[in-house]
Amino acid sequence: MKQKEMMDLYLEQLVTNNPSKLPVADHLKVTENGYPVQLGQGLFETAREITYRHYLPDPHSDQIAMFGAVKETMRPANFLVRLKLEKDKISEIETVIVREGTASIMRPDLVTVPKPIYATVLDPGERSSRKQMIAIAESYFNCIEDNTANVPFHPESNRTANGQQTTNSGPVPLSCLGQFEKKIFAYITKVRNRRYLIVDEEKGLVFGIFMMDVPGKKEHFDLFPIPMDKLPVHMVTPHTIYLAELFKIVGGQIREIEALMFNTTLGANSGWM
Repeated sequence: MKQKEMMDLYLEQLVTNNPSKLPVADHLKVTENGYPVQLGQGLFETAREITYRHYLPDPHSDQIAMFGAVKETMRPANFLVRLKLEKDKISEIETVIVREGTASIMRPDLVTVPKPIYATVLDPGERSSRKQMIAIAESYFNCIEDNTANVPFHPESNRTANGQQTTNSGPVPLSCLGQFEKKIFAYITKVRNRRYLIVDEEKGLVFGIFMMDVPGKKEHFDLFPIPMDKLPVHMVTPHTIYLAELFKIVGGQIREIEALMFNTTLGANSGWM
C-alpha cells in the first residue's frame, strides 16, 4: 500500500475510533505527545472529523507525515501524525496534538487546505541537496540558540504555527528575518533532539520534530516585543516546546514554514530518541 493510501486509511479509522482495520506490524510503536500509548487510545478515542490535511510523503523511505486539524469530542485541535511503513504494515505511529490551553497560539479553524507553494515542484536550478537542506534548517535552530540572524530567509517568507500566521502580522508585524534580528526568540535557549524525518529535494521540503527548552528566566524575555508580565503564565514558566516544523526551501532560501507546537514539561523528550 502506498504512503498516501495508508494515511487515508489511518485517518478514516481515526474518526471511527476503531483501529481494527489497520495493518500493523507486530513490533508497532505508538506515541502521543511523546508518551507511549496503546493503539486505539488518546486521539483515537476522541477524533470526530478531520478538517485539514497536509500530506508529506517521503520520496526516499516508507514514511509519511501530515499536518491536520481535527474536531474532537468537545473542541477542535491542531495535530500531526507520522507513519512509518514496513512491508505494507504500519510499524510506527507518532501523534502530536495541540489542544486548547497547551499553546499560546492555536487556530485550527484558520486552516482548510495546504498552501499551494508546498506542492510546487522546483526547477532543477532552484533545488538543494538533502545535505544542504538540512544544513539550512540547522542554521534556523542554531540561530535561535545563539541569538543571531544568519538564516537564509526569502524576503517574502512567512511562518504559520498551529494554523495562525506568526510573521508579518499582529501587533508587531515582523518578517521571519526581522524576528531573528530583534532576537525575540532569546527566551529559547536550547533546541535538542533534532530529528529530520522527511526530505523531498524535488519540492524543496524538509520536515522534522524538535524539542526547544525555555528556562523562564526574566533576562531571556528582555527583547521580546510583549512585556513579560503581559504574557501567558505558561509561556514564562520553565517548559519545553514540542515542535514539528516544515521548511520550504527554494534557491537555498527558506520560502515558507508550517509548524505545530505545544508546551510540555521542561526537559521532556519526544519518545523517539
